[in-house]
Amino acid sequence: MPSVLCVHAHPDDEALFTGGVLARTAEDGGRTAVVTCTWRDGSRRVDELRRSLQILGAGEPRLLGYTDYAFDDGVKFCEAPFDEAVGKVVGHIRSFRPDVVVTYDAFGSYGHPDHVHAHRVTIAAVEAASHPQLYPDSGEPWAASHLCFATFPRSAVEGMWASLFGGSAPPPGPGIPGVDDHLVTVTVDVGAWFETKWAAFSAHESEIERGGGASRFAAMDDADRRAALGTEWFVHRSLMGRAQVDPFRSS
Repeated sequence: MPSVLCVHAHPDDEALFTGGVLARTAEDGGRTAVVTCTWRDGSRRVDELRRSLQILGAGEPRLLGYTDYAFDDGVKFCEAPFDEAVGKVVGHIRSFRPDVVVTYDAFGSYGHPDHVHAHRVTIAAVEAASHPQLYPDSGEPWAASHLCFATFPRSAVEGMWASLFGGSAPPPGPGIPGVDDHLVTVTVDVGAWFETKWAAFSAHESEIERGGGASRFAAMDDADRRAALGTEWFVHRSLMGRAQVDPFRSS
């Protein structure tokens, strides 16, 4: 089974965007891990992240230790030296040696500044990790075979809009989540792993309590929740020179 390393901005993103493929890969015997760019050990958010990763079978948290865009303590991820952040991710890539690296699309899936920055940092780190001249103190070089960007097809955004935000359709404008449907090249039905994914997502109790984005899914009825979270979509970039229908499964 291909090994999978996800790079996410915040605790709970690992479950929302990639919980299904992480659970499926672990169940099939593949190695999985998650790098989380914000929050530090000792916080409730990281305790919840640790529980979520245990449920998904994705090991211990791998933390960059930066601060969430919305908070003021420590160095904000978006304001950290770019080269420093890239080097930290390179270290995780080289130590874990994944076949597949996953992060967000260029819009950060829905425009969050930390997500957008994670996309940029991860692309640079995937490229740099294979070059022995770059970050020589971060481990032996490693070249991943696939890079996948978690996203939403525009049709799915339109279909989920009412249950998530109210209203019959998203407003016009460039800031709507998702990409044109034809740009989505990997669609994974994770319905069989929904219970595991939802249990991992529900481990992030503090986000649900504070009324963050997680609370929207918690407020849904079960049928709408399964419809919203039962599929995971990706824009796939093969780094081997050939496409693959599902890079999370061996060809």
